[in-house]
Amino acid sequence: MKKYMKKLGLAGGLAVLAIIGTGCSLFVRDKSPKEYQGVWVDVNGSTRLEFKGNKLKIDTGYSSETYKYTAVKSDYGTVTIDSEKKEGFGDMSAITVNQDGYLTAEEMILDADGHHYRFVREDQLEKEKQIRDLSEDLPKTISSHEIEEFSLTFKKDGPSSYGLDDSWPTGSYSWEIEEDDGAYSMDFRISGESYIIMDFHETIPESYMKGLDELIRKLDLPSFNGYYKANNVHRAGYYLSAEYESDEVLRIMAEGDAAAECVFDLPALLDYAREAGVDPEEW
Repeated sequence: MKKYMKKLGLAGGLAVLAIIGTGCSLFVRDKSPKEYQGVWVDVNGSTRLEFKGNKLKIDTGYSSETYKYTAVKSDYGTVTIDSEKKEGFGDMSAITVNQDGYLTAEEMILDADGHHYRFVREDQLEKEKQIRDLSEDLPKTISSHEIEEFSLTFKKDGPSSYGLDDSWPTGSYSWEIEEDDGAYSMDFRISGESYIIMDFHETIPESYMKGLDELIRKLDLPSFNGYYKANNVHRAGYYLSAEYESDEVLRIMAEGDAAAECVFDLPALLDYAREAGVDPEEW
C-alpha cells in the first residue's frame, strides 16, 4: 500500500485515503483554486466576494468578514466552497459552483425563505440583469368559450404590489380550477413563508366558468398569449394559464425583474375570485 501511494504521489495518495476513509465518492480538495480568485458580485443583492489565496472576504455592504476556505470537487464534478470549519460563512451557507460557472448560496434562516445568492463576475452583472424576451408565438385569439382548467400563481411582496389593496395579504397566491366529469373544483390558497394564510376549496357551477371566460376576453388576455419575459434576478414571478375544450391554450408569464409589474389586470381577476366566496378577511 505504501509503495502504491508513493507511486501515485501526494495528491493521488490523499485521494486513495479519501476513498478508503469515507467508503464513498472520490473528492479533490483545493485550498486556493485559481479559477475563483478575484471579485464576485451578487445578482440579487449587494454582497461581494473576494477570493485571495486561501482567504475569502465577504462584504455585505454593511459589514465584512474574512474566512479561510477550501474547495472540494466530487467525482460527480460538483464543487463546494466552504469555510475550513465547515460551518458555512456566518448566515450564508457553503457556496456551490454551478456548471455554468456562477456561484450560489442560501441565507440560513429557520422557518423562513432567506436570501438567494447568485454570484457572478462584475463584468457579467449587466447581462444577468438584462430582461430577455422569451415569448412564444401563440395565437392572439381564442375561439372556444369552454375553459377546462385555469391556473394563476404570483406573490404579493408589499402593500401595493400589483395594485392589490390591503384586503389581500402579502404572500404566495395559487388559484386553480379543474373540470372533472362536468363538475368544477376550485382551490384558492395564500401561503406565508412557513404557514398557510388561507386555504379555500369549493365546487363551482358552470355559470362561474362562463363568467371567467367573459372576464378573460374583457381584459383582452388572449392578446398577451405566449408572453414570457425574464432575467436571472431571483424574484417570484407570475403565471396565468387556461386550457380550453378545443385544446387551445392561454399562457402568460414573467420571472425575475420582468415580474415587477403585471401586464394584465390582476385585481380584476381576484375580484372575480371573491364572487366564488374567496374572502381573505374572513380567515
